[in-house]
Amino acid sequence: MVFRLKEEPWIHPDAASVDEIISSIKKCPSGALSYSVDDVEYGDQEGEPAIFVAPNGPYVVSGGPNLVDTAQAEHASKEHFTLCRCGGSKNKPFCDGTHWNIKFDE
Repeated sequence: MVFRLKEEPWIHPDAASVDEIISSIKKCPSGALSYSVDDVEYGDQEGEPAIFVAPNGPYVVSGGPNLVDTAQAEHASKEHFTLCRCGGSKNKPFCDGTHWNIKFDE
């Protein structure tokens, strides 16, 4: 398994084929993962604006709403991202998965 929840390091790139890794990246709710093939970077997903409250987890934002007054990393998804709800992220306002370690319970 390439992406191991609740483990560190959580990425093990040699554990799957390129197609399996791409498939997993496309399912990433946070938008933190991306990939390039032959120097062409995979683009964002498209969809209707929505916010989902993940049980015991972050706010999952999709559909490209403007996140004002917040710097985003270069190449970070502007279409979908997750926002911290537990208060423990070291990358606020974005989720960094800390809710797993602190056993956040809404």
